[in-house]
Amino acid sequence: MNKPRRWTPLRRSVQLAVALLYLVLPFLNRWGLRGFMGNLASLKVGPVDLLEPAVALSVVLAAGKITASLVLALLPVVALAVVLGPVFCSWVCPWGLLSEGLDYLKIRTLHLHRTWTADGYRKLRPLRMAALLVFLLASSVVASPLVALLAPPRLVTALPQELFYLSVRPVVTGSVLLLWLLAELFLPRRWVCRALCPVGALWNFLRLPWTLQVRFEPTLCVDPKVAPCHLHCPWGIDPRSMGRFDGCTNCLRCVEGCPSTALRAGFGKPMDPPVRTKKVST
Repeated sequence: MNKPRRWTPLRRSVQLAVALLYLVLPFLNRWGLRGFMGNLASLKVGPVDLLEPAVALSVVLAAGKITASLVLALLPVVALAVVLGPVFCSWVCPWGLLSEGLDYLKIRTLHLHRTWTADGYRKLRPLRMAALLVFLLASSVVASPLVALLAPPRLVTALPQELFYLSVRPVVTGSVLLLWLLAELFLPRRWVCRALCPVGALWNFLRLPWTLQVRFEPTLCVDPKVAPCHLHCPWGIDPRSMGRFDGCTNCLRCVEGCPSTALRAGFGKPMDPPVRTKKVST
């Protein structure tokens, strides 16, 4: 049987490259290299402006109008989400990398169990939706794009810019980022990413039936007592029974951990409905 491809080294390389980019970007901008500017809320690459979807929606609700330039900046990012799913969270966002690192430290220092509750990821779906709605409704009420100001991906990539390029004291950015860090440390494991971040929530709800996703073939599953795929998932999702909007970010850790090739990533058909697997002989 062929071993599954190891995706984690590639994913870590992409995460570290993005984090390093935003660390050196302020210095590149100060040296006059301004073809790449901004943060993960609003980014300018040459003549192209890119706007994160949750940020764009927050801006529209705050301003009470939508412009052609905003739509043009939004479309490429939405297209990425529709095709590849919420890869922003697992492959791009430096906050996601930080969150994974903090979770590892919590396990090592607090001796937390690595296992997750069987259906905990399903219970977080209403909380994820509620957090997103609070951010968006509050943006409309206070007429300020709160996602653009307060979301962890924007804060963690804007902080170096404020410190080293704009040369300002990032009191607000640093204070809000500290609050998110405290939440990550003291709330249940990875709640900021799993349920509270409006950016990840909206990317999760941009899935279509043909979006890249982990697919499950029940006939190949050996269904051990403690499923390796469930244990490998950084968010505690059981890929054998998850729904389209249950939070999977296509990190592909579960595919790596599957001992029977019952899981694969693919396009083209709706995700298999939840199935109770049965143990089969090997």
